[in-house]
Amino acid sequence: MKINKLLTGLFASVLLTFAACNDDDFDFNNQETSYSGILVTNEGNFTTPSGSVSFIPSDISTIENDIYRKVNNEVLGDVVNNIAFSGDLAYIVANNSSKIQVVNRFRFNKTATITDNINQPRFITFANNYFYVTNSKYGEFNYVSIYNASNNSFVKKIDFTDTVERIVSAGSKVFVQNASFGFGNTITVINNANEVEKTISIPHGQITKTISYDNSVYTLANDYADTYLYQINPAGNIIKETKYTGIANGENLSIDNNKVVFNSKGNVYVTDLSGTTTPSAAFTIAPFEDYKTIYALEVLNGKIFISNVKDYVEDSQISVYSLTGNLEKTFTAGKIAGGFYKN
Repeated sequence: MKINKLLTGLFASVLLTFAACNDDDFDFNNQETSYSGILVTNEGNFTTPSGSVSFIPSDISTIENDIYRKVNNEVLGDVVNNIAFSGDLAYIVANNSSKIQVVNRFRFNKTATITDNINQPRFITFANNYFYVTNSKYGEFNYVSIYNASNNSFVKKIDFTDTVERIVSAGSKVFVQNASFGFGNTITVINNANEVEKTISIPHGQITKTISYDNSVYTLANDYADTYLYQINPAGNIIKETKYTGIANGENLSIDNNKVVFNSKGNVYVTDLSGTTTPSAAFTIAPFEDYKTIYALEVLNGKIFISNVKDYVEDSQISVYSLTGNLEKTFTAGKIAGGFYKN
């Protein structure tokens, strides 16, 4: 048994090394390893190149850490902030390294590095054969840089006076969240001519997270007493407001299979997207300590993935729950696990 495991491990190692060193000749379609499942971005410790990506298979049986380094034999970067997908490519945003690393999303071999007009990048989205990146440094600059998706060439940038954070697309338009760290209540709409079309003001509360789902944009906001979910159509109009009365500090919005999941401190809420009433907490994570215990939350494939970043120095703990709060798995990921992505 041990010999078989050793041989299997050696064979996998040889495959990964060969893929990293001789990509031109390697047949990736026949490569044994495929990272189809759940990807986890780990920010790493600030000012060190310790950012990484972990992989959890769809059956949530195990976790494999630092897959980019294993495949490419190099570190990924400093503050790995998020991942976005286009076709068979994954675009990995490394914030404090001021670059976007492009890889094959299933094999993770590097295909390109984008640095042109990238400075402290935050988030990325795709629309109209372009991709859009928010770049922000407090007190110095805020802008969206735009690129041709066919060749990664820089097209233009749009400067902002307000902060730019999350960026998503719906229809042919791009929506820029002008809010970060719980401050800000506007969203800017960029049209398919890559010009600012309008600004949307959220009626109540400060925006905590904006996402796209099923060709609509959803944003979660709170006024420290109640939490609000807003639906925005592709034209940039608010078409629905749902008030969750008495739930303060709602954050970490995620939607999957018409289930809305978010948390307020240690309480995790699960409700129907079409629902209009305030839900009770599906489960509570205790003891809850500030924002470390639930640093990131995502509902994927009917499971809720939550990261606990502990002291921001040691490796993070990933917990996987059912929608009713049954703890199904725990894993150790990289440092400061900040995002989960279905691949």
